[in-house]
This record gives sequence, C-alpha cells and structure tokens, in this order.
Amino acid sequence: FDSYILESSCRATVGEDECELFALCEQMITKDGGVVKDFIELDLKEFDDDSPGESTPEQLIEKEVFDACYFDNDESRVTQELVTKCNNVCRSRLCCFDSYILESSCRATVGEDECELFALCEQMITKDGGVVKDFIELDLKEFDDDSPGESTPEQLIEKEVFDACYFDNDESRVTQELVTKCNNVCRSRLCCFDSYILE
Repeated sequence: FDSYILESSCRATVGEDECELFALCEQMITKDGGVVKDFIELDLKEFDDDSPGESTPEQLIEKEVFDACYFDNDESRVTQELVTKCNNVCRSRLCCFDSYILESSCRATVGEDECELFALCEQMITKDGGVVKDFIELDLKEFDDDSPGESTPEQLIEKEVFDACYFDNDESRVTQELVTKCNNVCRSRLCCFDSYILE
C-alpha cells in the first residue's frame, strides 16, 4: 500500500500476502500519516473529501468486485451466479496474480493499487493456474481442501479484519465501535502502508 511511512515499511519483512489480508486497515490512516481515532474523523476522511454521495472510480471498482465475488466464507453463497458475475468482473485483472498462468503478469503495468482493487478475484484462479468455471469447482477449491468446516489462518485473519473494518461505503455504519475494533485488529499491520507515520 502506497500510503504508510514508519522507519521503514514492514511489507518486505511480513510479506505481501500478509499485508494483503489487512488491506481494509489502510482506511484507518489519516492524510497526515496518523491513525484515525474516532468515527467523526473516519467519516470526514471517507465521505467529506469528495462531493457528497459521490464515489471515486476506485471505490466503484472495489464495490463491483465485492458485490460480484464476496461470499463471506459461507459455502451456501457459492453459486453459479456468483462464479459467472465474479468471472465477468475479474476477467481483465486476473493477470495481477502470480498464480494465473494463462498470461503474463500485468501487475507492473497496471500498478499495485489497481491490482489490489481486484484482490477478491484471486479466488477465481484454480490450483493449476486456470480459471474457475463453475460453482462446484469454486466450492471444492475454497471449502474441501482443508478439513471440512475449518478455515485457514489467512481466512480467519481476513474475516476478522473484514468484520471489524468494513462499512460498505455506508456512512451510517461508521461508528466509534467500528473505529475501535478496526484499530485493534489493524494495529500490528499499519506498517504495511506507505502513508502511515508512527506518531
């Protein structure tokens, strides 16, 4: 993330994959590199910088990917409709992922920020580097590789960050409770962002 400035970013130390799990935490960094302390500050940062009610192109892309691809680790939500919608939204950015072998990586060309908007799309890449074609394939990939009903540590982290920090671009969901929970979950990985300046 191009926004955290500590003595040095921990991205190289903890790794890209670890930092990606905490992507939502970047919203907790203020423009001057500090940490959002209360919901009013987060509300102003997220909703009052642009014209009221207008989303940035990046927010619109992120929302489109989320709406098409997110299933909240809930096997019952993995449907053919989800696979079709997610593939349609993700098609142009599967090249962002090293695991996709059908074409060379475009990460350097389109940029890290662009690729991060499509992070959920990586679930559409099969273990052999192809593209998930149907919901059974996605279900087997996401739920049947581990012991039934068990989540990987990475899935648990991603869920914890999501549950604590996600407000779906809905201003009414930005509360002090959200800010407190999100700060607690994110504290150890704010160093992943180039915009963060240790206070």
